Amino acid sequence: MEKQGKVLGVPYDFRQLTYRRMKSRMWNPDDERIFTPRSYGIGWDLNFYQLKLQYPWAFYVAVAAFVVSFARWAHKFFTSED
Repeated sequence: MEKQGKVLGVPYDFRQLTYRRMKSRMWNPDDERIFTPRSYGIGWDLNFYQLKLQYPWAFYVAVAAFVVSFARWAHKFFTSED
């Protein structure tokens, strides 16, 4: 099996994850696409640079969702009793 490619039009990439590839997919001013192939795994990543440029409201909604999600995880992690 190839480490990267497409299956039924859905991209996949199972190569070793690198910071450079992750940054080029998730914050890339040179790529006009909002949805880019995943840095690792199956599907698509968001190019947050283009999202902020083309749809600023959606960028702030995504950031807010991330902050809320992280806060819920942190609360659960730090208040759990073993």
